[in-house]
Amino acid sequence: METINMFLESTGVQPFLEAEGLTEIIVNRPFEIITEGVNGWEYHEAPGASYSDLLDLSIAINKYNNSAEPLDALHPIKSLVMPGGERMQIIMPPACEKKCISFTIRKPSLRRFTLEDYVSSNRFSNVRIVNQANLSALSASQQTLLDLLDNTRCAPRTWISFLEAAVAARMNILVVGGTGSGKTTIAKTIADLFPRDRRIITIEDVHEMTLPNHRNHVHLFYKQGGVQPRYLIEAAMRMKPDHIFLAELRGDEAWSYLEALNTGHEGSVTTIHANSALDAISRLASIVKQSTVGLTLDHSFILKTIKTSIDIVVFFRHTHMTEIYYNPMEKNQLLAA
Repeated sequence: METINMFLESTGVQPFLEAEGLTEIIVNRPFEIITEGVNGWEYHEAPGASYSDLLDLSIAINKYNNSAEPLDALHPIKSLVMPGGERMQIIMPPACEKKCISFTIRKPSLRRFTLEDYVSSNRFSNVRIVNQANLSALSASQQTLLDLLDNTRCAPRTWISFLEAAVAARMNILVVGGTGSGKTTIAKTIADLFPRDRRIITIEDVHEMTLPNHRNHVHLFYKQGGVQPRYLIEAAMRMKPDHIFLAELRGDEAWSYLEALNTGHEGSVTTIHANSALDAISRLASIVKQSTVGLTLDHSFILKTIKTSIDIVVFFRHTHMTEIYYNPMEKNQLLAA
């Protein structure tokens, strides 16, 4: 405990643990602490939060939890509980960038609301009543995208408005093509459209998805024989992300990714190798079916999950977009079934 308290003080974390009104305390890299409270994300200089002290703090908390495995390069991901009861997610290299320690501390809310509190604070004031009759109806954002898509035939610059509107509506976008088709390049272009105050977690094997416009980000890495991408997806979901970007869908991580999209982390970009926009859907279903979880799932259920999770599929050939699949009517009908 004394060691933990010493490093909490030296790194500058302790004052934020004691501060009222904060829900998250985050470190993405040395010398900076990010907090979330009533004012959203706020950034704080932390001159004492060196890599070595952050690592020592993380190791001390891992020991406090009596973890069966050490926190090291072979076991770089840990979900722990701090002495004060706060939950803590830790990521260290090689699962994140070199000389970076990422941790996310979730402060439990001590406040207890009455139903009257919910009414007086307008938390019940904007409720959409959902039923079978209206679930299949297009939302305003879906209709806007269809209108923009129709206009692209005579006004190619409308593609800019279409993709901007898709990001604003938190659509999940799948970029498709072969090797050298420009998938990663357009994925980075789409990533730049996301609001700059969003917290973004990327997951990739080779570091290509740079985010120069988004200060609050963490890059996670997987490799053959090391940390697998599905474990990084599970870890990312505990890191308070606004969005999770997965570099490529190709294995067991595909189902975990789809689950993430359906648990409050919508608004994403990922890629897959396939021969057309429609082929990408069946290929993704095949990838899921071959996974450990997929073996227990019915193919029709997998296909339904994909079609209700992935909103837009764009196909690129030789760096040019040649196909797009966007069918919100089918998605809504599947959800209403």
